[in-house]
This record gives sequence, C-alpha cells and structure tokens, in this order.
Amino acid sequence: MTLIIETERLILRPLALTDVDDLLEYQSHPEIVRYIPWPERTREQVIEAAEKTIATGKFDLKEDGDYIVLVWELKNGKVIGQSNMGLRSARDKCSDIGWVTHQDFQRQGYAFEATYALMKYAFGNFSLHRIIADIDTRNPESAAMAEKLGMRREGEFKDAEFFKGDWCSMWLYAILKSEFNYAQ
Repeated sequence: MTLIIETERLILRPLALTDVDDLLEYQSHPEIVRYIPWPERTREQVIEAAEKTIATGKFDLKEDGDYIVLVWELKNGKVIGQSNMGLRSARDKCSDIGWVTHQDFQRQGYAFEATYALMKYAFGNFSLHRIIADIDTRNPESAAMAEKLGMRREGEFKDAEFFKGDWCSMWLYAILKSEFNYAQ
C-alpha cells in the first residue's frame, strides 16, 4: 500500500531518491534543523537517510514504533517539507507527529495544510485516540502552529532533553480524536 494524500496545493507522498536535491535544500540549512533531531546533512547523509526511510518505511500505524514519513510536494513537483508520524503506543492509541518546512516556503500555510491533512487521514484510517507533538520551547512558531491545528499545550518539561549540546525544555501538545475539527 502506498499512502498519498492530496490537498489544495500539495501532494503528501512517500519520499523517493529523486527527492534528494529538494531535501538537501532544507535538511542542510542550520536554522531549519536547529530543533530537528538530525544535524545539518550533507548530500551523502540525505541519501543515506532517504534510503533508510524508503527501506523501513511503513504506511500503517499498527505496532509500537511504526512510523510514516511523507514529503510535501507542490503540484509543480518541488518538495518543500515533510511530515513524520510514529505510533508511540498501540495500547493507548497514541501517535506523535512532527513537521519540517523548507526555509523559502515558511509562513505560507503549507505546514498547516500538510499536517492537518495527515492528522485527518490518521484519525480516519488508524486506530488512534490521541496525537501528540513534542515541541522545543525555543521554537514558539511551531507551538503556534500546533495551537492553530487545535492542539493544546498539556505540559512543559524543564531541561527534559540534552539536545545538540544544550539542555532544552519541551512542551507537550496534544489533541484527541473527539476534539479534532474535520471541517477545516
């Protein structure tokens, strides 16, 4: 099964090795990866990560640790970001979600459009009760997007992670299936 979600401006689809040049544009940018759990990547590292994702990627969330990675492709073929979703607990029906947007396409609604579409698909097609997002407190733009999606801040964890050489605090955002607005 291949997972493809179409929105007004985007096609969310599994990544392919032909996306490497577009992925490199933002995965090598220091400000874009500042709060992302990978370093600034070289072309070789982008290829290696893409190959691993392609080889191990799934398109279903059934077992703990299953994950989905979808790129955001403009209808002209350019990849401008990606969504990552993983099943944290099958028993608790809880998934996490994350997003990354190319620096030239931020503040244009693409992250919201893609993330909303993936959340809608996930709640409609997987056995999920709750979707969460862990957001670095130094990244208020990402927190604002979570709130726009209808997620609520449930907590702040002080110095919760040693991340890229510093202790960072994390916000936990969440939304329940029963709270999700399917009409947007």
